[in-house]
Formats: sequence, structure tokens, C-alpha cells
Amino acid sequence: MVASPLPNPGMPIRRLLRYLLFPLACCAAGLAVILGLQGLQAAWVTLVLLLLEVSLSFDNAVVNARVLERLTPGQQRFFLTWGLVIPVFGVRFVGPLLLVALAGGVGLGDALDAALHHPDRYRELLELAEPRILAFGGMFLLMVFLRYFFDEAKTLHWFRPLERRLSDAGRIEAVEVALALVLLLVLAGLLPAGLRAEVMVAGVLGLVLQLLSTSLAEAFGGEGEAVGRLAAGGGLASLIYLELLDASFSLDGTIGAFAITQNLVLIMAGLGLGALFIRSLTLMLTRERALDQLIFLEHGAHYAIGALGLLMLAGILLGRWHWHVPEWLSGLIGVVLLVLALGDSLRQAGHRGGDTG
Repeated sequence: MVASPLPNPGMPIRRLLRYLLFPLACCAAGLAVILGLQGLQAAWVTLVLLLLEVSLSFDNAVVNARVLERLTPGQQRFFLTWGLVIPVFGVRFVGPLLLVALAGGVGLGDALDAALHHPDRYRELLELAEPRILAFGGMFLLMVFLRYFFDEAKTLHWFRPLERRLSDAGRIEAVEVALALVLLLVLAGLLPAGLRAEVMVAGVLGLVLQLLSTSLAEAFGGEGEAVGRLAAGGGLASLIYLELLDASFSLDGTIGAFAITQNLVLIMAGLGLGALFIRSLTLMLTRERALDQLIFLEHGAHYAIGALGLLMLAGILLGRWHWHVPEWLSGLIGVVLLVLALGDSLRQAGHRGGDTG
């Protein structure tokens, strides 16, 4: 039997591209509407925000695809359709409003009024909430990275000298939790006294939610008991985990979007269209089982996730000097790591195909 270097032998490229036709059409239609209603500059800003979202969340699509493979077709459809509402409207609209209201000591109605009619004021309130947002998202993403590599059962390694040591260290119970908490304590110790407690609480909350969501998915998703109610519970836990992961990826992009524009409508349009594109890419990776052949792509995605988490945490410290980690840097790091992983995956698949040919 001859192994194929690609997921499905003989599959035309247009079969893969069909997954992207709908999001591309939606993006074109959305940009056309913005162009007609608000002009060329607004359409350009929306396009920049769209590209920002895609670059920041491409690695998210890879991780989501691996989790989605464990779900039923119905659960996959729910996540890829109705699940889009949560990160787009929940994280990018309602979430920032709640954080702004809490940080600024104002009501939700006042925060909404500021977002719609006083964007400068809304930006100021969002900056007050930024350390908590970054602490939550940074710790959540950092734990995703650490739990992937600190796994003693992991046998496939990309950067073998490093990953073998991390896998061996995974034999120590909860070593990744200890490492993440030490990093959070060091970060909090470098912050002003008035900010330490807020950052610690938000960071620990991100860590706990990551542990809880993945642990529930693993507990209910075991092959020996994955029947009836337990199977449904595993699917629900996985869906919750995916939404939390999406939210963590979206937090940094949402904050960065206000550095590009303070128009909330353009922000939601650009980031929402980008999220739709990522959803379709996730569907392509899942349905075509691409990760089974592109064996290092998941590694590259988790390295990118770890880098983004560390950049978010570093952003809290840099904020003391009014410095900001540019979103293009986060996106560029992720894209480079994924391209390297894709290249090595294709070479490895080619070697396997040649060996068995």
C-alpha cells in the first residue's frame, strides 16, 4: 500500500478552496457594504482589521480542528455556525462593554453610550481594563501551550531536543501549573501595588478555566465510557473549551483594534469577517483530516499560542511605560511558526510516501 503525502490522494485543489468560497464572498460583500455606506477609508480600515484577525487566529484554527475531530457532526455544525455568535458578539462587543463598565465604575448603559457616541472615552475605559484582559487571556493561552508539551505520553516531537525534555518533565504532577503560577507571581511582583491583586485574580481565573474546561472534556471523552450521557457531556465540555479558546485569542485582537480605529461598527465588521474566515479554515482542516498528514502543524500552532500568551503577559508590564506590543508582531510570529511547521510536515509526508512507494 502506497502512502500519500497529502491528506486525500488525487484531491483537486478546488475541492479545498470550496471551503473558502463562502467566507471570501461574505468578506467581499461586507467590504462592499462598508464602502457604499462609509467610504473608501472605512473599507480599508475594515480590511486591515480582517487581516489582523486572520493572522492572529490562524493557529487557533489548527487547534480547534483537532478538538472538533472528537465531536459529532451535529456538535461540529453548532460550533461552526451558532458558535460564531459567541466570539463575535460576546467577546468583541458585550465582553469589552462589561469590562469597561467594571473598570470604569460605570453602568452597562453608560459604557454602551460611550462605545457608540464617545469613542475616546470608551478607549480610555478599555485601557483601564486592559491589564485584566491581558492577564486572563495570556494565562489561558500559556496553559494551552504548557499542557500540550508537558505531556509524558507525547511521542511525536518537532524540535526533538526541547520537546523530549518537556515531555519527560511532564512526569512531574502539575509541573505546568506550577510553572505558570510562578511566572504570574513574578509578573505581579513587578507591577505597582494597586494593580497586583487584579492581575493575579484575572490570571488565576484564566488558568483555572483552562484546566477545568480541558479536564472535563478529557474526563467525559474517554473511549471506554464515551456513550450516552457521558459522550454528550464530553461534547459540551469540548464546545465550552473551544469557545474559551476563541475568546482568549479574540481579546488581544479586540484591544489592538482600537489602536487602528475607535469605530465600534468597523471593529465588529472587520474582526467578525475575519472570524468567519477562520471558521471555514477550521472546517476544511477537520473534514479533510489534514492534521493526520501535516503532523507538525499542531506543534507550530501551539508554539504560536505560547508566544501570543507570553506577549499578552509582557504587554501588562510594558503598559507601565505606555508601550504596546504591536498586533502585527503577534501575527507575524504565528505565521512564521506555522509556515515552518507546514514545510517540515510536507517534507516528512514526502519521505514517508517515498519509503513506502
